[in-house]
Amino acid sequence: MNNQNNSNKNDFVSLFLVNAEHDSRDKQASKEFLLSEGLNTDKLIIEGMKRIKKMQLLANARRTEAEMGASQKVRDEAIAWVDALLSKQNFSITDLIKSEELSLSFRNLETMDEEDIRSTLIRHFMLKFMNQGNNYAQ
Repeated sequence: MNNQNNSNKNDFVSLFLVNAEHDSRDKQASKEFLLSEGLNTDKLIIEGMKRIKKMQLLANARRTEAEMGASQKVRDEAIAWVDALLSKQNFSITDLIKSEELSLSFRNLETMDEEDIRSTLIRHFMLKFMNQGNNYAQ
């Protein structure tokens, strides 16, 4: 009996696909068929587009969330790196500027306090870590 049910299902699917292929040979024939079956094609299109847009928004939200999480990870790493640098006894900001090729003028450096230097270095190392392989965005 089970084989007969499977056979009946396969026959039905085959019959449906043959008719569907015939009725969908062009856009106008497809619309006429759907209208003859009592379906509002304009409403279906509008609802389908809404569903697609909703799915795109959800995908973008998930991607943004993942990027923000990755950015926070890089930021935390940069903060730890900068704090370790600043805590070294032989730390020299001028040597770091030269070795990292930072574009800070010494005139600006003189007006910066310790927190300004720290935040500038954090931004620099965040960008550097992100560019070193982009393995944080995955």
